[in-house]
Amino acid sequence: MDAVLDSLRSDRPGLDDIDEKTGRFVALAREVHRACEIVLLDGPAPLADVAERVTVASSDLSHVMRRMAENARAGDTTHKAQDIALAAECERILYEAVKDLRETN
Repeated sequence: MDAVLDSLRSDRPGLDDIDEKTGRFVALAREVHRACEIVLLDGPAPLADVAERVTVASSDLSHVMRRMAENARAGDTTHKAQDIALAAECERILYEAVKDLRETN
C-alpha cells in the first residue's frame, strides 16, 4: 500500500510499477474482505464490528488508489492533490481499524 501511494504521489509515476503494485494491493484487499466475511458470520460480535471496519477501509483505499492509477495513466492531474489527501485519510482510517482489530483479538 505504501509503495503504491508513494509511486502515485510522484510527479512522474512508473505506470507499469503502479499497475503491478495496485494489482497486488487490490488482491490482498479482496483476501481481507473474504476473511472478514468469515469473521462476520462466525466470530464474536466485537470482533465482527472491527473486521467490518477493516473491510470498508480497505475497500475505500482500493477505490482511491485505482482512480489515482487510472488518472496517472491518462495523464490527468486535475484531482491529484485531492486524491493524495483522500488516500492519506483512507490509509489512516485503515491503519486505525487494523490496530483496533489487533487489540480486540
